[in-house]
Amino acid sequence: MSQDALRWRLGRSWQLALPRVVATTRARLTRRQYLLAALLFAGPGAALSSSAAAGWYGVTAAPADRRVCVEVPWARAPGSCSYVLVRRTRHPDPAASQHRGLTLVNPGRAVAAAARDAPDLTSCRVLVIEAVQRGIVTVGQVRHEVELGDRRGTRWARQALDDAEAGAWSLPESDLLALLSTSRVLPPAWANPDLRAPDGRRLPHPDCWLDDVGLAVQVHSRRHHAGELQWEQTVMADGVFAEYGIPVIGVTPRSIATDPSGVLRRVEAAYRAAGRRPRPDVVAIPQDLLRPAPGPTRRPASSR
Repeated sequence: MSQDALRWRLGRSWQLALPRVVATTRARLTRRQYLLAALLFAGPGAALSSSAAAGWYGVTAAPADRRVCVEVPWARAPGSCSYVLVRRTRHPDPAASQHRGLTLVNPGRAVAAAARDAPDLTSCRVLVIEAVQRGIVTVGQVRHEVELGDRRGTRWARQALDDAEAGAWSLPESDLLALLSTSRVLPPAWANPDLRAPDGRRLPHPDCWLDDVGLAVQVHSRRHHAGELQWEQTVMADGVFAEYGIPVIGVTPRSIATDPSGVLRRVEAAYRAAGRRPRPDVVAIPQDLLRPAPGPTRRPASSR
């Protein structure tokens, strides 16, 4: 096509999405077209990374901002432009895959990069915990990518991984675990253990569990549950625990944030009261025994 023909079409039925990238429509680009344009601009070997890739994999906490991060091999240097942030890597992802014509780094690398790019610690923790809790990635997969790359800027990501590894399924649960760990009265709390009744019935996962007395601590919040159904299941779990004689104390994210000492006193009082009664006849298995052992992580001689 000649330059004159291209200019004629751009003025009538096509549009310039990015330098050297033309969209054969005048309509507003879809999200997929937006990402595809970024890959075409970055050129051969490019793969979507960070929030753009994490969001495509289903991590809802990944910021849906306009910026699109793209990884390219180190030997290439197309430069960033407009909404495209180009990052060169000495270790192109061998596990990059195709999704509806888009090339994405693997989920572990996507979440690790998004965690590194998070604007604050809270956003980083929410993103990592959601990705792990929903089974999009494992802690080991993300930690491998964090160790593989440059260690600079990974402090928040490492803290978020520690939260997820402890078994927390939401940010309030992680904050509650951290609060309970400061007590001189309470033993180490378990996050979301697997509970089994004497008849073999599988019981709901308590947010926090004090095993020696069989005490459950539940975080009650609509905001941190994925929809009305999950919220109802959480509330109904309290009734199931009562059926098997398990004492339950409920707390809210707001109370954890605004009155942590008050929350701690309530849990300690409930713990002492539970210790004066027979322990419920249930078996609890902590999350670290339920997860498969992580494979070895090898750090290369040089970082990305």
